[in-house]
Amino acid sequence: MCLERPARVIILGIGFSTVTLLNALQAVPARVRRSWQVATFGIEHPRRRIAALALLGAISGFGEAAVIVLVIALVSGRQLSHYPLADRLPSSSWIVAALALGVLAVLAAAHLGAARLAARAGADVQRTAQSLLVASYLDAPWPAQAGTRMGELQDLVTARANVLAYGAQETAQALAALVNLVVIVAAAIVLSPYAALGLFVALAAALLISLPLRNRRSRRIRASSGAASELALEVTETAAAARDLRVFGVANAARKRLDVKIDEAARRGEDSRLLITASAPVTRDITIGLLVLGLAVVVTQSGVGLGALSSTVVLILRALGHAQSVTSLGVRLQERDDSLSRIESSLAAWRPRPTRGTRSCLRVDTLAVQELTYTHPGGERPALDRVSLELARGELVGIVGRTGAGKSTLAGALLGLLESDEGAVLADGVPLVELDPGDWHARTAWVGQEPRLLTASVRENIRFLRSGVSDDAVLEAARAAGLSAELELWSRGLDHPVGPGGGALSGGERQRVALARALAGRPDLLVLDEPTSALDAHAEAAVRKALERLRHDLIIVVIAHRVSTLRTCDRIAVLESGRIAALAAPAELERGNDYFRRVLALALK
Repeated sequence: MCLERPARVIILGIGFSTVTLLNALQAVPARVRRSWQVATFGIEHPRRRIAALALLGAISGFGEAAVIVLVIALVSGRQLSHYPLADRLPSSSWIVAALALGVLAVLAAAHLGAARLAARAGADVQRTAQSLLVASYLDAPWPAQAGTRMGELQDLVTARANVLAYGAQETAQALAALVNLVVIVAAAIVLSPYAALGLFVALAAALLISLPLRNRRSRRIRASSGAASELALEVTETAAAARDLRVFGVANAARKRLDVKIDEAARRGEDSRLLITASAPVTRDITIGLLVLGLAVVVTQSGVGLGALSSTVVLILRALGHAQSVTSLGVRLQERDDSLSRIESSLAAWRPRPTRGTRSCLRVDTLAVQELTYTHPGGERPALDRVSLELARGELVGIVGRTGAGKSTLAGALLGLLESDEGAVLADGVPLVELDPGDWHARTAWVGQEPRLLTASVRENIRFLRSGVSDDAVLEAARAAGLSAELELWSRGLDHPVGPGGGALSGGERQRVALARALAGRPDLLVLDEPTSALDAHAEAAVRKALERLRHDLIIVVIAHRVSTLRTCDRIAVLESGRIAALAAPAELERGNDYFRRVLALALK
């Protein structure tokens, strides 16, 4: 009976160990797949490239072994009778030297070929990652784009993609070095048992020395990468807020805030680079130290010829060089894994909705909002709550309401930027989700309070990458938007440069360029968010006249607060807490809606 408990403990221990081992073995394929994914992401025809690199690595390995034999034969007076094919070497030292130079030429060509393949792999990865990121972001639903932190896309497209690219290049070089190392080990076995034994001892020592550093290096790399990304995002946000920082007198505070991030990134980077830079030479130096001790034993305990001893030392030193390249592969894969994980996370967040409409949309005459409900991601209450609204071509409809009432959300729903939780927006009776997105967005236009301009000319900003917009349409839209006076003042007319982000233009000029951009595409639906907020009286009057000319051939929705704009509307919708509290002509609202009366009263003060 006293043996039953120990027996049960042993059985349980064996069972637990077996389960643990099986779980570990089951995880191996997943780790292998992940490693393959990390190593080959973005590389075109990876198996073909790997085969080519392996072939070049093998050629390099045989070439290095042959050069070693030829050089030792040259300096030792051809005392290599125990080496394979050594008795067939020519007697002339000049011919042996010429053979060595010929093999070196082949070796250089193989190294150049491997470098070219590695560089091409890096370029493939960079191109693939950057194109995928840009395309995914531009195809992402608007809420996902709006929820992306400023600077995140730039960080991914530049820093992260470059890490993947350089990692791919160095991984390819490490692969060639690995095959080279295998060939050198094989050559060592054939050429000299001492060399083979020394190689195995050196490589085993290098592996044992590098193992304790691996996990720490991985943690340091991830920490350094995260700190660098956080610094990049902070710098982008600070640059975007530069004017506000100066106006509020907090530039020094912003500098101190960035200094903290800079210090953190530098400290993390120092720790990471120390481990990465020091691990290889330290491993090499310790291994060579062991090699020196081993050579001392061999020389004192047994008679070894100069040729065998020379080949042993040279082969081991060459193998150590390649072993360092192979061990650096782990570092690069860790860096690539971290960057790839970040890229994959963003791609998942930007994933477009699974179904996209396919119905064509060549013209829009009516727009109907039916019981539309929408809640922003993470929101506690609906931004729009069972909103219904009907719009028709030839109407100019205003939207007013307090901050947070849902005005911009309704505008986004009308433009097809938001997919509702319930209800729908219908264009001529067809839900927007069924329409081809390209067709639909070709029929819509938007002008915001803070228009974003390209660093280009006025003409290019009005055309806005739309090849179908002619120069005549650009000029007509510019005049309709009230830019006639500026066109006469600008010496280059429509080719006047707007400066970085439109900085060479005034706020009113930027807004009118944005309005001209909206008009140039001849849309059916035009949504404007306070279109005259940055305009003087003259420019505002020009814009109002343009809207008067256009209103009979468009559906125009205006988020407005200026009395002059509100009074031009056919109808005005008053939003309160995501619902339409009133919808009527301006005169009727002025008589019957308290909020609208207060808006008018405040505007007239």
